[in-house]
Amino acid sequence: MAQHRRGAITLVFDDGYTTVYQNVVPLLTQYNMPAVFAVALEHAAVERSENRPVTPWPAWLELQRQGHEIAAHSVSHRDLTHLSAAELADELRQPAHQLGAHTLVYPGGAYNRAVASEAARYYRAARSVKKGFENKQPAKPMELKTYNFTRHNFSPRRANARAFWAYFTDRWLIETYHLVDDNETEKKHAVRLTDFAAHLRFLAKVPLEVVTIQQMIDRTQGILSLDQGRDSQEKKKL
Repeated sequence: MAQHRRGAITLVFDDGYTTVYQNVVPLLTQYNMPAVFAVALEHAAVERSENRPVTPWPAWLELQRQGHEIAAHSVSHRDLTHLSAAELADELRQPAHQLGAHTLVYPGGAYNRAVASEAARYYRAARSVKKGFENKQPAKPMELKTYNFTRHNFSPRRANARAFWAYFTDRWLIETYHLVDDNETEKKHAVRLTDFAAHLRFLAKVPLEVVTIQQMIDRTQGILSLDQGRDSQEKKKL
């Protein structure tokens, strides 16, 4: 008898690091789990700022065939809140066109009202770095909350507990990762690959749905459209 699935979880990987492409993608394939990969168009800009190898966006785009979502992470990975109106529009418009992206991940989590408003012209959702769980029908899709995991706050036990809470409360948990590598010495954004693999093994056992952001927003907007249609029919009857 199939298990009833409750809650949802989304795995997001920022910046397009080559170690994630080489090590994490095969793990996701093994467990048949989709993920969201946020990549900047100018991978060299990320390499310079982060001092880590980054895989160019065309290679990531190929992963859509496996059910993964490729999210926009701007053109040059700059702080969007410090740009002119013309620069901001260019940083948002180009990835939407070249990647066919429906989701934006704010570089460095930096955004304000003007940035979110401009982003809404090109994207249906955007992930912030505000901490917390989301409802399955998020009230602010351009300000999606997340749990940003690093070596300082990640362990399989902690991650598993949050995932179970998403299942128990029927909420949406967005997990954010950057570097996932056993050999990585940087601690601010690094998580051990073996620890992440242990977390995936847990997720594979829990009747918790693993989805992309685009999939969740598709459902949300579909539900809203259905509700609006019902309201319209009710008004006609009156």
